[in-house]
Amino acid sequence: MTDPREVDLTPAGAAALIDGELSLAGDAVREGDVDDALDGYVRALGLALQLGPAPTEQAMTSILRGARELAHRQDAAGLAALGPALVGLVTQMRKAGALPVTVIMEAWAQFVEGLGALIGQLGLALTIPGNHRTGMMASAQAHAALLDDATAGRYALAAWLDGVSP
Repeated sequence: MTDPREVDLTPAGAAALIDGELSLAGDAVREGDVDDALDGYVRALGLALQLGPAPTEQAMTSILRGARELAHRQDAAGLAALGPALVGLVTQMRKAGALPVTVIMEAWAQFVEGLGALIGQLGLALTIPGNHRTGMMASAQAHAALLDDATAGRYALAAWLDGVSP
């Protein structure tokens, strides 16, 4: 992960930058270029977390779309890289004092960390032979259920994991 950098943008410019990064990241996932996807997702989410709930939700929706694509392709390495990248971004932003100090943005930051842990756990589970990953998938399901409870089921994470091939 690169060091944070300061950008001077209008609200419209920030929205355009987030949209562009998410679009490029989505394209990179579809093309199998996980490194470029991670870079785009992290840049978009880093800016979104500084701006507020709406851009953060937009970024998370796009990131989950990418994670679902990786899981559909059984890309364990991609998932195992994406999850820690999300957690690492929040850690880095906290250390830099870049997260807004509001209850709602702290909740979003915690959700991003929880989702990052879940995505990483799924990536790890997919590296284990199918007949041996039952316990890890059960743990991931429990984690997904907690995140679903915290978001009133907005992202349907438990249902998503149900659809991931064992």
